[in-house]
Formats: sequence, structure tokens, C-alpha cells
Amino acid sequence: MVRTEESNIAPTIYLNPYFEQIQDGAELDDVLAQIASVYQSHYIDHDIDVSAVTDFDKIKEKIVCKLINEEANQQFLQDKPYSKLEDLAVVYQILMDKTGEGTATITDNLMDGYGITLEELHDQALQNMDTLQLHSFKGMNETVAEMIAVDIAREENVGMDEAKEMAMQMMPDIPDTMFVLTNDTKVNGAAAILNDDIRQEIAEKVGDFYMLPSSIHETLILPKDAGMEFKELEQMVQEVNQTQVAPGERLSDHVYEYDAKEHELFHSDRAEERAKQKEEKRDNRHERVSVKEKLAEKKDAVIKMNAGKEHSAPKKRKQ
Repeated sequence: MVRTEESNIAPTIYLNPYFEQIQDGAELDDVLAQIASVYQSHYIDHDIDVSAVTDFDKIKEKIVCKLINEEANQQFLQDKPYSKLEDLAVVYQILMDKTGEGTATITDNLMDGYGITLEELHDQALQNMDTLQLHSFKGMNETVAEMIAVDIAREENVGMDEAKEMAMQMMPDIPDTMFVLTNDTKVNGAAAILNDDIRQEIAEKVGDFYMLPSSIHETLILPKDAGMEFKELEQMVQEVNQTQVAPGERLSDHVYEYDAKEHELFHSDRAEERAKQKEEKRDNRHERVSVKEKLAEKKDAVIKMNAGKEHSAPKKRKQ
């Protein structure tokens, strides 16, 4: 943490990811430049009203989720309330501006002052994201076209709508088999996958799907019937993480999949285990039904036997 006299708050920069870069052979000057860039992008040159983050009534409608890797952020998570999803951690932030870049992470101390449970915090954050960070679900062709359109607009001196049309004409005329899920600011957009309504909406369009953790800013969605095996996808994710994604923005090396019927997002390498567990549950249910049926049969037999006895018993004559 580096604080100046101009402000009563300062950005906290966790150095472990940068140290790992140096261990992996990165140049010290390059790593220091990254740290300086992070500091400058989060620097605030004026005092902040502390009640803007300590008063729950003031901030409850500004809380959102951020999805990060749990193991890679152990130091950061030590004093933070967080929820778990497989190897991921859900932390909670207060949006300080509309861009999504100015945030204050909720700590254990702040949480104690709020007087709420972790479940209540999580539910509040998910509810807020429906209005504060609208999700974006687009095909890869459209996503790439939007990226190209920025350059076209600058080089051709045209508006973005026209540039996007020009870019779309450059895209291959084939159906999308991969989609990008993020939010409207494209900052910390991977958290959109936490909303089960969004997952169900996607499943209605593409069926059960794989989720590839592209970065903390977005996830890639691939229909399970697209013909790719999760091992192949996992290898691709790991290679991209090592070569294309900054350590601080890596989400996971694992592939996930979504079971729309069960409303569950889980590691793909647990698919066989889940299938066995579901089969065992079905067997147990069948066994319980069989026991009930046998008991019912015995009950019917007893009733019939008693009825037979009553029918065969001699009637007493009146005196």
C-alpha cells in the first residue's frame, strides 16, 4: 500500500503474482512497469468520505461480485469474506464509479460493521449485478468484429456502427460455436456466470455447455455438442493462461460444465463422479420405492386374509 498526503486512501497491490513472473524469467523493469501502471490506474488524489464504504445502507445497492482464483489469491483473501465455487473465490466489491474500475473490496472488518451474513451479502451482490453490470452474451464472430471495428473506425474515420458492419463482412460465414460471456463494461465480467438465471438463459440457446475461464473479465461458452472433449479444452485453457493472460487476471486452469437440469456448474473432470452419484441416487430411490411397494403388498395381503377369516367365521344364532 502506497499512500500520499493528497488522499486518505490508497490502492493495495499484492506482489505475489509479480514475484512469480520474475521467478518465471520476466524482466524486473517490465514487472515494475506493470506495478506502476496498476497503481496509477487506481490512484485517487483526493480524500474519500469513509462512510461511503462503512455505512451498509449507503452501499448495499452498489455491491457486486468479482470472481477470482482461490489458490492464487490466498494472501488477498486472508481478510476478505468470500464464497467458493470449485477452485474459484467470489469476493465482493463496492462500485465507486460506473466504469467498474473504481472499486473498494469488502473486508472482514467492513463485513462486521454491516451486521449481515455472507449469504445475505452474496444475494445482495447478485441482485445488484442485474442492474449495475448487465451481462453480454455474444458469438465469437461478433466479439472479434467489435475488436476489429475499433481499428477500422480510427483508420477509415467512420462511426462505430459502420465500422462494425464492415468488420462483420470480414467474418467467416459460419455459425458460431463459441460465445463470450462478460458484462457491459467488460471489467470483471467473469462474475456473470454466477447468476443462474443467466446460465439458464444460455442453456436455452445452446443446451448444456462448457465454460472456459478465459480471464477474470470474461468466460467462453462452448456447447457440449460442439464435438470437443474437455481434456482438449483444458489443455487449450492452460496454454492460453501461460502465454496470453496476465497472472493477476488468470481465473482457472480448469474447464467447467453446466448441467441445466440440475442447475449446477462444476469441474468437467468431476462429470463421471457426478454421473455415478446420480445413478446411485436413482438406485436408492428405486430401492425405497420397491420397499414401499412390498409393504403395500403385505398390507393388502393382511387385509384380504382378515377379510377371508371374517367371511368364513360361523355366524352366531340369536337365542
